[in-house]
Amino acid sequence: MCPFEEMMDSSEGSIMLSSSSSSMSSSPAPSPSNEVCEVCGDHKVNNKRYGAFACLGCTVFFRRSITKNKKYKCLKHQNCFISNLYRCACRYCRFQKCLRVGMRGEAIQKRDVVGPRNLIISPEIIFVEDPSFLKPWVAFQRVQVAEHLSYFESHQVDPAFYKDSSTFRSFRSHPAEFVLLCTNHFSEKGFFQNTIKYRRRARAHDVDIMLKLCLKQATAWGNQLKPFKKLSLVSKKNILAEYCLAFLLIDQGFKTAKEADSGIWLLQNGSFMHSDYFFGLPYAAIDMESMKIKTQLHYNFVSDLLETVAKPFRRLEVDEVECAVLKILMLLKPSCSERAIYCGQEGVVAGLYSRCVDELMEHTMERFPGNGEERFGELLLLISAIRCGVKTLYNQTRVSDLFNFMKFDNSVKEVLLT
Repeated sequence: MCPFEEMMDSSEGSIMLSSSSSSMSSSPAPSPSNEVCEVCGDHKVNNKRYGAFACLGCTVFFRRSITKNKKYKCLKHQNCFISNLYRCACRYCRFQKCLRVGMRGEAIQKRDVVGPRNLIISPEIIFVEDPSFLKPWVAFQRVQVAEHLSYFESHQVDPAFYKDSSTFRSFRSHPAEFVLLCTNHFSEKGFFQNTIKYRRRARAHDVDIMLKLCLKQATAWGNQLKPFKKLSLVSKKNILAEYCLAFLLIDQGFKTAKEADSGIWLLQNGSFMHSDYFFGLPYAAIDMESMKIKTQLHYNFVSDLLETVAKPFRRLEVDEVECAVLKILMLLKPSCSERAIYCGQEGVVAGLYSRCVDELMEHTMERFPGNGEERFGELLLLISAIRCGVKTLYNQTRVSDLFNFMKFDNSVKEVLLT
């Protein structure tokens, strides 16, 4: 068994996350070829369970709206156009259309919802409180983030940062490797406070362990989703060739936006990259002419990551819930060449995607009531930006001494060469 295969099979301590509906855990019921979702027009009709032909996304949306007694508000004129592409833009008009096409709340049965049960008694029917889809993902993400520093330490990587001068001076590493940076963090009390003062420039060993860590964690993350877990080893590798780098950029983009000064990109262990290739290097006589191409490529690489990922993460104040959503959505809709990679599981994937997007909309509206819809759209656009960052990162592994492809762990090389 190859190292990657062992990694794929190791799921100790992880909990399988599943959708909250029995309709999500099995293939959708076949529908007549001429039927479309009467709410959004999607051609993948799932059922007519609640009184009208509906796709899995609209079925789940209607059930959650009824069981949680949701009260929506339209910010326009209560006549928004509801289509498959923009069905999440206005939940009020989407719900009203559900009612107009004949969907009935009394058709919802107790068996339609599984999981922790908080019963709500109604004169007509027993409704069940629908548990949050995203909360378990956020909790799992926190566990993975907490593992970062210990993982680097267990792979003999030197500490990459110090909070004050006393601990910095007591360390035996060459002081020229560390740079005095005034790294800021926005505290809960509403003002900036210094947390990290000294950081070390990232080395090739940091990058090697970083990639090994992200492959391990991206695989564990993917195996929490039944559609991914059911895939063959080859299909998983096809997805992970891009996804593990996207997973890495989301974690690093969040850390960089939260902790780093402008112009600094942070790895998971706190080491940094700067667009200036020589920033943080001990002084030495270097033939600048021979380094000209390498330094220019490094400048382009770091500048692209800062502009396409770190800058929007900082501007939007992306939080851990939104990071988890980005990781889920990019896994459910990969851009690998094998387009039909979830063939046979389309209904389950569509239901999970819809529920994830719906909860993201709720989350953005709660955080920023004035511009939640606009922010929701900007967050989804980040997926394209992250994919651009993946391409930049992949290209850098072919030309950089910092990202020395030939020295990567075998499991990492096997995936990136897929």
